[in-house]
Amino acid sequence: MASITSLGAGSGIFSSDLVDKLVEAESVPTETRLDSKEQSIQAKISAFGALKSALEGMEAPLEALNSGKAFEAYTTKVSNEGVVGATLAEEGVSRGSYTLNVTQLAQRQSLASANYADKDATTYGTGTLTFTIGGSTTEVTIDDGNNTLEGIARAINDADAGASAGVVDTGSGYRLVITSDESGTANAINVTAAGDAGLSQFAYDGNGTGLSETVAALDAELEVNGIAITRSSNTVEDVVEGVTFDLKSTGVSTVAIASDPDAVTERVQAFVDQYNILQDVIKSASGYNAGTESGGVLMGDSTIRTLQNDLRGLLTSIPVGLQDSPVRMLADIGITTNPDTGKLDFDTGEFKEQLSNNPDDVKALFSGDAGIASSALESVEEYVKSSGRLDNRTEGLNKTLDDIQDQRIRLADKIESLRARLVMQFSAADSLIAQLQSTGSYVTQQLEALSAQNSQ
Repeated sequence: MASITSLGAGSGIFSSDLVDKLVEAESVPTETRLDSKEQSIQAKISAFGALKSALEGMEAPLEALNSGKAFEAYTTKVSNEGVVGATLAEEGVSRGSYTLNVTQLAQRQSLASANYADKDATTYGTGTLTFTIGGSTTEVTIDDGNNTLEGIARAINDADAGASAGVVDTGSGYRLVITSDESGTANAINVTAAGDAGLSQFAYDGNGTGLSETVAALDAELEVNGIAITRSSNTVEDVVEGVTFDLKSTGVSTVAIASDPDAVTERVQAFVDQYNILQDVIKSASGYNAGTESGGVLMGDSTIRTLQNDLRGLLTSIPVGLQDSPVRMLADIGITTNPDTGKLDFDTGEFKEQLSNNPDDVKALFSGDAGIASSALESVEEYVKSSGRLDNRTEGLNKTLDDIQDQRIRLADKIESLRARLVMQFSAADSLIAQLQSTGSYVTQQLEALSAQNSQ
């Protein structure tokens, strides 16, 4: 009897297709359940990631409010910008008004040589020109390669001596002009010459020999609210902390420094905006959609409920020391909760009015250890820090994903075992049927042979 080499070949019943259908009937329900569970877990992990990102987005504006830097925004008003300009540093600025009476601007000293017939043909000997400027001394070597007017100018510039040089065409000749790099009497130029006698005409000691002074070195002289000030530069940045005055001409000008309510409002608005972004994320993750009659993947989640309770407490808390103040909570400065959306509404007009009337209380509402921003930062940190509440939830969900993967592996092993068992059972049944069919054929043949003999 021939052996059966293909499942179902003996009987035509127990085929490979039947095995596949039986295996599929066993595996598909479990695979579908695991797929659904995995999708749900992945969606939750993604939702927690979005929630963490939104919370982290609140940290920067809260830190600025907590430190008080958000309220260190000032603007300047200058009565006569032709006399003085003013710029403010990022930190250290205070409100104030300053009247500046500028009586003299700082100048850089300029020296000039006598008038010469040419700039690049006549030579003036060799040796050394020694520059003393602002307490520093620099030697400039004059040799056969640079002892013309142009050569001396180039040598001075290359030496970085604290002065620059050039040759001026006067129309009737050429003059070497040397100008100090910095203004003020402390940066006046002194030049001594050593070597050939011709170099002495480029020396200067203030006594009229050699070079002549064409522009004197001058310090800036001014009064700030009646206090006499002298500086070597027209950029005065160490008189009033955080303020740099740019002196432009002599005269009187008042510089008023006041809080910038628009800038402060923008910084508080940044906090409100990030809070509202967080509310959008929470609503997307845990809200209920009446139209689709479905909830977010984190609907009913205890972490979301706790976070929302923390946020509501933040909005209604009264910092220590403000119990009797006209500014006690966020609602007093125009920040209220919209009952329909859960987001914050910000009345900037009300905020600016309170900032103008009660600037210290508005700052205290947010800033310092007792301020709202400090409490909010502490709460946010509990959620976003490493091994914080959100990381712990995500870690638990990832463990569930690992368990699902283990279940898939076990299911695959189970299905493979089932397939092998079915193939073995079907092969045995197929062989038995084939044997029965073969025996039946043999019996039929024998009966037919007997019948033929009996008929003879």
